[in-house]
Amino acid sequence: MFRPKSMSKVRLIVLKTHIGNLVKDLHEAGLVDIRKSEYKGLDEGRPLASFDALSAELLKLRALVSMMESSLGKKMDAAPIVIEGAKAIAEARGLVVESELRRLNSEMTALNEKIKSLEGEALAVDKVLHFKGVDFAKLKTRTLDFRVGEMGAAKLARLNESLGKLGGHNTMISESGYNVALVIFDRKSQQDVDSLLGEMGFIDIDLPEGMMSPMEAISRINAENDSAKARLKETKAKMVALSKANIGHVSSLIRSLEVETERSGVASKFSSSKCAYVVEGWMLEDDMDVLRAIADKYPEAILEDVKCGHREMPPTVLDNPKVASPFEFLTSSYSMPNYFEIDPTMAYFIGLPILYGMIVGDVLYGVISLVLSLWLMKKFEKSYMMFNVSKIWLYSAFPTILFGLAFDEWAGMSHYHLLETIGKWMGTEIVSGPLYTALLHRLENVLMLLGVTILVGMVHLAIGFMIGAINEWNHSKKHAIAKIAWLGIETGIMLVALPAVGMADSAFTMAGGAVLALSVLALAFTEGIIGIIEIPGLIGNILSYTRIAVIGLVGVILAEILNDFLMPLPENGIMAFALIPVFVVLHIANCFLAMFEALIQGGRLNIVEFKMKFMQGGGGVFTPFALYSKKY
Repeated sequence: MFRPKSMSKVRLIVLKTHIGNLVKDLHEAGLVDIRKSEYKGLDEGRPLASFDALSAELLKLRALVSMMESSLGKKMDAAPIVIEGAKAIAEARGLVVESELRRLNSEMTALNEKIKSLEGEALAVDKVLHFKGVDFAKLKTRTLDFRVGEMGAAKLARLNESLGKLGGHNTMISESGYNVALVIFDRKSQQDVDSLLGEMGFIDIDLPEGMMSPMEAISRINAENDSAKARLKETKAKMVALSKANIGHVSSLIRSLEVETERSGVASKFSSSKCAYVVEGWMLEDDMDVLRAIADKYPEAILEDVKCGHREMPPTVLDNPKVASPFEFLTSSYSMPNYFEIDPTMAYFIGLPILYGMIVGDVLYGVISLVLSLWLMKKFEKSYMMFNVSKIWLYSAFPTILFGLAFDEWAGMSHYHLLETIGKWMGTEIVSGPLYTALLHRLENVLMLLGVTILVGMVHLAIGFMIGAINEWNHSKKHAIAKIAWLGIETGIMLVALPAVGMADSAFTMAGGAVLALSVLALAFTEGIIGIIEIPGLIGNILSYTRIAVIGLVGVILAEILNDFLMPLPENGIMAFALIPVFVVLHIANCFLAMFEALIQGGRLNIVEFKMKFMQGGGGVFTPFALYSKKY
């Protein structure tokens, strides 16, 4: 629970003739995080012989499914594995529907292009519809040619005049109200006409090849367009029907081939000789018997439990009770502990709700936190991040209620003030005096509150240094002693500070000074000048915990302001009933703000100040070679 699960490094040597079946067994068992192995004298791993063929089939089938999804207008969900590998390969290679789907798809593409082309032609013909009596097919002769195009209406008269100056049979036809001109010219003058039209900004209209009258052309185009659209609709219907009937089967083939491809590809991590493969990886120590049973199935297979190398780092698998799962989410999101470190999850599980409760510290706000967190958990049930954040809020609501009782805060009121207000509405006196005395009134004892939060910070950091010393003891006694030295510095600072604030006898000053001096010397010996330079940083870390008091006081002040100005009382008459929803909503908003700030600041104190005292992090994720992903 306090450390990651125990891992074993394993080495499996198996004959090449058995590798296919072994890989299948390993894949289905999902036990081993296979790592690349390299040995002098052995060949580097490479995918199995079937890998290239499988990849090609997969590429083909994925393109086919993409085509089907496009025709159906929706994405296909991941298919289950229902077809055995060898059968899936055979079926993929003999897939009859592929050629028909590709034919229909090609036909649809051609029809779409034709429709697009016809629509372009229709737009061009629409621009010359006003030339009703012109037969464009007869305008091109051995001596004459024409160009039709658009230009500014103001330039049309100039163009006609300029064409006349060129001589020959050059003329322009245009209709009033249109900026389209038909220019007929002598082929001998083509170069001059082209130059003139270019200067005038003439934009050619590309008419359909062999077009006669515009009305005849538009009638033909519309008929061809309607015919193409009808064929396209028919082809789409065939495509949809064929896709619906086959997409499930093809998706299952893809999933099966993906499994076979993954199995063939993993061999690139193996080392090999002429007759054997060497497979290495990490696995949970508890699963060793299962792997041993798999290895026993293969003649002459050798399974070895390999000693971890000096520079090797096993992957990290956290081992916490289910109740701590939201705090495990924090651990995995902000740097996993490495295999040799203590897992901070349980420290978060205890520390974060306590710090949260100290910040909010109100009984009724704790109840609101409870209700809000349950609602948020329901709302974000499918969101991994928000569900866990909401669950942290849920857990933190309970210490909030306890600290609210200790501070005697009930939505910014004391319990006596709250009962007195309820009594006014009931028309009777509920209590004649306070039922209990608060351990600490936050607004009335600000200095004591700051002192308590500093003390909490020192205890929290001291726990961090102790965990750090435990982490380092088996790896570097020097670094472990450094952590103890930091703990001594913190203790020395506290002993020196207590008499200064009148909480202890002056004899503590000398004792604290001695502890501080010895600890600084030990730190200088273990961490050198860098450690000495970082001592002011420790004081900054301790003072960071005063944010618990400051943020908590802001929430209390806001609650009291709401109570002073918006408290609905019976003497307010009808206005009291109007104030009730406003009063409740603003208190809920203040509670939510306090919840949010408490989570952020409590999380920061745990993940930054506290964790930095003992954890380097950098733990690798355990990703076993598995047919189905597992949650670790």
